[in-house]
Amino acid sequence: MGISRATASVAFMLLLITAFASHGESAEVKVGVGKSGQATIWITGEIISGDADKFLQSVRQANDSGKFVANVRLDSPGGNLLEGVKIADAIRFGKTSTNVGKTAVCASACFLMFAAGSTKNAGYGAQVGVHGASGENGEETAASGAATVSMAKIAKELGVPAAIIGRMVVTSPQDMVWLSPQELQSMGVTMMGRPSQVTPPIANLQQTPPNAPISLSPSGSGVTASRTFKPDAAPTWAEIVNRAMEKSASQNNGNPLFSRSCQPELKVCNIGLSYVDNQGKVAFLKTVEDMNGKVIAREACTLNDFKDVRTCINWDDGTSHRDMKDSNGIWSKVADQ
Repeated sequence: MGISRATASVAFMLLLITAFASHGESAEVKVGVGKSGQATIWITGEIISGDADKFLQSVRQANDSGKFVANVRLDSPGGNLLEGVKIADAIRFGKTSTNVGKTAVCASACFLMFAAGSTKNAGYGAQVGVHGASGENGEETAASGAATVSMAKIAKELGVPAAIIGRMVVTSPQDMVWLSPQELQSMGVTMMGRPSQVTPPIANLQQTPPNAPISLSPSGSGVTASRTFKPDAAPTWAEIVNRAMEKSASQNNGNPLFSRSCQPELKVCNIGLSYVDNQGKVAFLKTVEDMNGKVIAREACTLNDFKDVRTCINWDDGTSHRDMKDSNGIWSKVADQ
């Protein structure tokens, strides 16, 4: 069974995304036939409106000539989310393998296409990345928040591990989490070639691949970006999350400690990632979302030794506050710092 059920379940998101028409140059979609007689389709470049039809036409072209499409090779920074979902659906339906070469990039919407493969292969050196959805200029709105939640549901349907989905959901559209070989292997990817002898940078992150425009929600939405940038020397939120994920996983038998709780009276939900810091304190990162999945606050918090007072710093504006927990387990703000 393909992901058509998942696609139908997020029809609202798709209606929103269809209004986001990409105006960039279309991806190159071409077909080749190997020595085995089976066909391979290459998808290279940004995914824009109409590329799913080009892909389906290529599949029909191969089938009409008696060739089975066995593999899809990807090298794309992402683009139109709806088109990416349609291509992923076709890949899953066709029981087609996916491949990202050692010098290729597959990020944002392309990640869903890659995850849809019946088998998945990536070369050591391939850049496979995830982050949250955005509007044309990077703003996190109700629409983009809904798109991120829907994208996470589709990723789950495709068998992507919860830890990777968690990174996708909490990573700002202007950041990118590049998955390590170990993370790729956790989702069933076969790594090809030899590991690089160069030690990767801490947290295995960079903002974007060189000269690769990353846009998870296609352009044309009229949405603008809004993000508080930190000095160059400071880590990004994605780096903070990545380091916390690694530490939490190492402390919990390989499984990062996530939690989610909602407060109906405030119409918000809290997503937490807990770990023990280098001082032995219990710490956690908290993302607050509204009912549409829009991120409205990001905080880094530390508990005292008794775990009844927490000190939190708001990532976006740098303010801090302290909360105290009462005998009923309810946290209340006690002081500004």
